[in-house]
Amino acid sequence: MVIKDLRKVDLRFASCYPNLYRSAMSSLGFHIIYDFLNSREDVYCERIVYPYSTSLESGTTLKDFDLVSFSLQYEQDYFNVLEMLTNGGIPIRRNDRSGDDPLVIAGGPCASSNPLPMSDFIDLFIVGEAEMILDQVLDTYKGLDDHKKEIDAFLGIKGVYVPDNPVKMVVVKDMKNAWHPINQVYPETNDKKFIPAFGKAFLLEVSRGCSRGCRFCMAGCIYRPRRELNLKKILDNAEKSRKATGLNKVALIGAAVSDYSRVEKLCKNLYERDFQITTPSLRIESLSEDLLNILSSSGLRTITIAPESTWRVRKVANKPITDDDILNAVNKAFMHNLNVKLYFMIGLPAETCKDLEDIVQLIKDLKKSYSQENILKISVNPFIPKPHTPFQWEHFDFNSLKDKMHYLNSKLKSKSFKMENLKVSLIQYVLSMGDFKVGDLIEKTIKRRIPITDWKDNMPHYNLDNTLPWKNIEVGVKKEFLKEEYQKAWDGELTPWCETFGCYQCGACEKKILI
Repeated sequence: MVIKDLRKVDLRFASCYPNLYRSAMSSLGFHIIYDFLNSREDVYCERIVYPYSTSLESGTTLKDFDLVSFSLQYEQDYFNVLEMLTNGGIPIRRNDRSGDDPLVIAGGPCASSNPLPMSDFIDLFIVGEAEMILDQVLDTYKGLDDHKKEIDAFLGIKGVYVPDNPVKMVVVKDMKNAWHPINQVYPETNDKKFIPAFGKAFLLEVSRGCSRGCRFCMAGCIYRPRRELNLKKILDNAEKSRKATGLNKVALIGAAVSDYSRVEKLCKNLYERDFQITTPSLRIESLSEDLLNILSSSGLRTITIAPESTWRVRKVANKPITDDDILNAVNKAFMHNLNVKLYFMIGLPAETCKDLEDIVQLIKDLKKSYSQENILKISVNPFIPKPHTPFQWEHFDFNSLKDKMHYLNSKLKSKSFKMENLKVSLIQYVLSMGDFKVGDLIEKTIKRRIPITDWKDNMPHYNLDNTLPWKNIEVGVKKEFLKEEYQKAWDGELTPWCETFGCYQCGACEKKILI
């Protein structure tokens, strides 16, 4: 970790992760902020991780920093943000703070897609990829006498959202200009509470964005266009990281890692250099025999894939993979002695009782493919509409989902079958799709437990004619395109994969969908 002489820095920056340490250390964005800011001689960035409100580096309390930043990866973490502010001695509402309090900012995918539910508590939001924006924020801050009274000074910075002013998202256009942290922090412990999701590995970024066009996926919409880092640079970063950390295990990071144009060559090169390789979820279409063989040989034990639903519903969601594709991919994995995690989603638009029956049958067919226990694990999550996606006009039907989950549980109940808590999903829906008023509910949770009926009463319902709460957040995708995709979904029409440009109406066609 980084230690600096406090007498030699101008600004103290608290990078806060409102979730547990193992989650924080699994987040590449959290590593990027820490390394990027500490590369500046005038800034000392320290880490503060929930449930604590003091820094890991020096034990400094939140209120004693100049700037306090939260990484909003998951909507459920909003409650932890308020708890950390309270315990750190900072008034939770921005209107109750003075110029003597730290400037409180937030970034991450939730901050970029819909910052409104947290806008009463955050002074300004980073909309987009932080390394393109933070330098200007810090330089502007240094030139102010009172950041509270002069908050409008930040409005001139692209990618900064000060409630409720228009903002346009900013992303790194060329991955060679992205920040790639080499000296990554990792926990030297065997305590499972602190070991990151990928184990003792450094995070190796290969790409950003995804152009597969799944109509439910927020990241696939707001982080367009897809961008790749060239193979030589990735391998160079891997070698530098190993030298810096002593770790031989790499976790490939990207919204769609297996869509990397030279993924087999990348994995082969890493394997030949004696790296162990692990990955997040893989695309079924990309799972070749050669790739699975390399990953298995390098030490990977489990792959994660997401079938989502049945073929009919997958077409609605613009994810055109067949049941045979899924069965073949799982059987290939088993032949390479790999465990498999499958993620299904229920409640997607146009889903019927027959689709649930077909999901049950598909899972039963998959279970016939193996004899060992615990090599296939299945997770089912309710579909939650997200801003800036073609499905942002869909609703969350709590009662219908409850019946569907009861049915699946009765048919598939086992130790290897897990379902998301429906009440938690309902709360996530309200936090994802809500407006300013949701902030009052979030604040109430500090003092008492809020009954689920309160969340049900605040469930938003939008139609195609509504003005959406996040109208001032311009992520780059045209609303007309989202409406067109929504209509295609209900017509059962796929948006075809463009072989020429390797995307769904992106690349050279991007003028059609991007602002």
